[in-house]
Amino acid sequence: MSDPSAPTAFPRQRARTLLLTILGSMTAPHDLVLWHETYVALLCELGLSESAARQALARAGAAGWIESERAGRRTRLRVPGAHREGLATASARIERFGRPFDWDGEWLVVILKVPEQARSLRHHVRTQLGWLGFGSLGNGVWISPHGENEQAALALLSSAEDPLDAYAFRSARSVGISPEKLATAAWDMPSLHARYSAFLDTFRGLSPDTPRSAWTPWVNLVTAWRHFPLFDPELPEHLLPEDWPRAEAFRLFHRCDDRWAPLALEHAREIERRVDG
Repeated sequence: MSDPSAPTAFPRQRARTLLLTILGSMTAPHDLVLWHETYVALLCELGLSESAARQALARAGAAGWIESERAGRRTRLRVPGAHREGLATASARIERFGRPFDWDGEWLVVILKVPEQARSLRHHVRTQLGWLGFGSLGNGVWISPHGENEQAALALLSSAEDPLDAYAFRSARSVGISPEKLATAAWDMPSLHARYSAFLDTFRGLSPDTPRSAWTPWVNLVTAWRHFPLFDPELPEHLLPEDWPRAEAFRLFHRCDDRWAPLALEHAREIERRVDG
């Protein structure tokens, strides 16, 4: 990869996805207030068109993820307090993702039925259950090795506008099937292995050493890592196939993030100074 700062060196991402990475991993943690033009410039450096960048910002504003304040004829943007906590929670989840943990052998089980016509609700519930480490056994049965997420799962099931036909169980143990086979049935392990391999192939060997050259690799690094909790339930290590690449990917992510994040932040501030001047 000759130019690690080139947007074409990384998989194409949606404008909203890239913006959420910036807001969650840079703007909110550092309590930044930036010019609208700064965000546009930073997003364009990631390969977005100016119109796509402006549209992403407009939609984020409409959704309440950012709020604007007028400064003459120009606009500054900040993450409001109401959403800063949610972004901080997501960032903390990403930060600790991939760390080994001790499993007590118990499964958290959710059984639910969502009306066929409620497609939006079904998509939301499936996505959030995936984020909480659940995998589907089919027919509305979901399992997770993370009993600590019990309250979060119950809160999700009770948050729907229309009551869900749902049941949750704790301390369930598999009978007649090994935990390893149960995990293979609930999660697409070959696909997940391929995701980790692609992550390692993309970012291993990159070494940007300037603010400008670190910006695009860093945003894409965090964006890629942020997606893993949606697909990887963080199964205990003894349930994983041999030579599972998560630990190597974990080390690579944190090594790169530690080096690139300060450079990327400096680049954003350089753009802000340029726009400000």
